Amino acid sequence: MCRVARVARRSRGATRRATPSRVDMALDVASRCVANLRRVDARRRFPRRRAVASSSARDLLDAIAREADDDAIRARVDALTEAFELDRAFGGDGDAVAAALHGTWRLAHASKSAFDPRAPLGRRTDATTPGLEAAFATLFDDANANANASGSGSGSSSPIQRAVLSKLSDGGFAVRQGVRLRGEARKRRVDQAVCFGDGYGWFRLSANARLDAREGRIDYGFDLAYVDLKKPIAVRVPYPVPFRLLGKEAMGYLTCDYVGDGVRVCTGNKGTTFVFVKEDDDALPYANEFYD
Repeated sequence: MCRVARVARRSRGATRRATPSRVDMALDVASRCVANLRRVDARRRFPRRRAVASSSARDLLDAIAREADDDAIRARVDALTEAFELDRAFGGDGDAVAAALHGTWRLAHASKSAFDPRAPLGRRTDATTPGLEAAFATLFDDANANANASGSGSGSSSPIQRAVLSKLSDGGFAVRQGVRLRGEARKRRVDQAVCFGDGYGWFRLSANARLDAREGRIDYGFDLAYVDLKKPIAVRVPYPVPFRLLGKEAMGYLTCDYVGDGVRVCTGNKGTTFVFVKEDDDALPYANEFYD
């Protein structure tokens, strides 16, 4: 009888120890159900908003295609992004946001900013001036950078960014962005590939990345860059920038102002607004390496 009692007690103890794992599984299932219900609810409650967004996305791409002036394109960007809320669109589900952002995107348009000699490396909209940017701000007594500590300063892009973006309308030239924010943390990246066209190769600027779904942005830090030429000879030339020594100067972010209908609108930490169009993953010239 004693042996039977001990077995029974051990059995009841095993049952009690197993209970938390079943509770955890039930809570996990419940949380997934709630997230799915939120997405379904958002789709049911705001069908008109989605229709308006789709129409605005088409209007924006049409304006870019016919090379409308910057003000006209800006007005269409504002119409599209003002009607969009990331949290509402995806029911607060970070995995769903990462899935929507995942893939290869071609840059269709970038807003322009005037060159500011007081900030030759570009000015950040949050008024921070890390590294060399701080040196230039001090050298030129940049009141804009120092007075706007609240983060309301106006941004300006770097000379390299302006030089690249000014060539967007030239034939045989494209800027593509690869976004991978799922899977292992070490493989989450955002890449910029400046494709030279005619099979000549590309310039790769690569960054480790993290999705902040609550803030609605991608935080990144550049850590790799090179030029990969395919002709007249095949050669890979490293980009001579010591990213590790740059610290915060090599870091930035991209907001998620709109994503849907094969269109993505984001704003960088130096104030440039980008409009991307979704492409097949293999449009990124090194897709096999990036998406492995």
